[in-house]
Amino acid sequence: MNEASTVELLELRFILESSIDVQFQAWMAITFAVVVASYSGRADLTKIIRIAIVSIYVMAAWALFARWITDGLRIGQIVEVLLERGVSMPLMLGSGYFRFATYFSGTIITVISVFYFGRIGKSDENSTRGD
Repeated sequence: MNEASTVELLELRFILESSIDVQFQAWMAITFAVVVASYSGRADLTKIIRIAIVSIYVMAAWALFARWITDGLRIGQIVEVLLERGVSMPLMLGSGYFRFATYFSGTIITVISVFYFGRIGKSDENSTRGD
């Protein structure tokens, strides 16, 4: 990595940061889709289907999270080289922690909601049935 120019390293860091943003956006979209689908289909989803949905969701979330960590480690390596060269790019303190907290709590809440919506059953307390 020391052979790369400073400009190339800065560009690579930007690309990796963009990749992390895209992965987070993909996780948000998947999470939203799982919540909406499990709520909308709550009357028709059996326990086996709910387990399958949660399994697929957790695998996708884990894959995105693992990629995020990998890209973050690469950014760390680039930052070390840039700091050796006297180049510093500040980052808001704690931004990664907030993103991780959102990711972790959102994943847990989504998994719980898939099974919670199954308990609501075919009738929804918020809707009235027209006679």
